[in-house]
Amino acid sequence: MAAPHKFVLYYNRFCPFSARAVLAMAETKQPHDAISIDINTPRPDWYLKEVNPYGQVPALKIDDKDIVLDSIIVAEYLSDLHPEAGLFPTDPLQRAQTRYLIQHWGARTQPAQHKATFSLDPSDASSRHQDYITELEKVNNLLVNAHKTSEPGLDGNGPYFLGSRFTFADLALASFLTRVPLVEVFQGKLGFKLPTKEENQNLARFIEWKDAVISRESVVEKLPSKEELIEVYEKNLE
Repeated sequence: MAAPHKFVLYYNRFCPFSARAVLAMAETKQPHDAISIDINTPRPDWYLKEVNPYGQVPALKIDDKDIVLDSIIVAEYLSDLHPEAGLFPTDPLQRAQTRYLIQHWGARTQPAQHKATFSLDPSDASSRHQDYITELEKVNNLLVNAHKTSEPGLDGNGPYFLGSRFTFADLALASFLTRVPLVEVFQGKLGFKLPTKEENQNLARFIEWKDAVISRESVVEKLPSKEELIEVYEKNLE
């Protein structure tokens, strides 16, 4: 029997991109060592030379020689290594929609979320907040229109993206969903409040999805709590 691979994950607990690799490790139950990298200071020379010349996290070292970089690629590699975890759907259309939801969030939703959360200028707060809600409504549409299949847990009826099964899109965006409550924390004094699904039916599916993902056992156990995030971001805003 071949010896098992040795995995070393370089990550940062508060990096939302590192969270993808952390959750992939948890969901696939992949044994590994983990080394925390301080992303608020210059990277040590050994990390730049031996792991990632760009200094980013996460990074995955395999058998003390091979390196896998980029959060999505690390998480996808682990998903491919453990098909039994069922993270990637087998249906081609669901796979395409999974990749598009992740791409859409990064290109459209995340910039609006960041701007709405951390800009403290009251002059354009109303427009920032509305832009964010509009982007969440678009995500809601993507969730509503997720392709349905007969594969167990992937019938499109929620609460996760593709059904009752936690899959790759949920994993890839979990850390950003845990940050949704921060908008109210930092923008409440400027009048922002995330509507309930009763107040805005165009967010009903999004809210169901968000609540399911952030209450997932692996997410609760492995990612920073709301209180931890608030403390970190308050220090950065200072």
